[in-house]
Amino acid sequence: MDPRADVLLAYEMNGEPIPRDHGFPIRVIVPGVVGARNVKWLDKIIISKIESQSQWQQGDYKAFSPNTDWDNVDFSKAPAIQEMPVISAICKPEQSEKVKIKDGKIDVKGYAWSGGGRKIIRVDVTCDKGNTWHTADLIEQDLNAKEGRYWSWTLWSIDLPVDTKLKEVEIWAKAVDASYNVQPETVKNIWNLRGFLCNAYHRVKVQLN
Repeated sequence: MDPRADVLLAYEMNGEPIPRDHGFPIRVIVPGVVGARNVKWLDKIIISKIESQSQWQQGDYKAFSPNTDWDNVDFSKAPAIQEMPVISAICKPEQSEKVKIKDGKIDVKGYAWSGGGRKIIRVDVTCDKGNTWHTADLIEQDLNAKEGRYWSWTLWSIDLPVDTKLKEVEIWAKAVDASYNVQPETVKNIWNLRGFLCNAYHRVKVQLN
């Protein structure tokens, strides 16, 4: 009922009845929100003044401090996950791929996205463990989206300079959204017993030739 939201009740996918694995006959689509809220196999909607008391809302999709374990966790003390954090992924090249250097650079491509409909404003890429960073080109983004409604992936690309004397490099990528949320370098300080929201830099190690 939020006027800023774009919630759908989906009964078709790619022009065909939505498949059973995707929630036939009806699936709720809540863009910008964790998949657990995109309910499959919908048969009723209950309007309530209180939060759902279901296991999925109260006893599962929540994140905790890294020091919380199954002996001391208290699900009642954490809110349910709704929006997802900013994230990026390197799609090209793939892990362990042999990559051809051209004019001292390699071709790197990927996508970025942030929860809550936040726009991606920058993607930074490095191949020397963060000593030097390079800004990728945002090559595809929904230019017609209203503020707070950037639901789709932002595609990015970069000709990344590399040290031609090296035989192997590890590419790192991190995205920044319109609220200047940025991915953390490692998962160490955000790890939790359920493994949720772990959005550290994406890293791909490749061979150079």
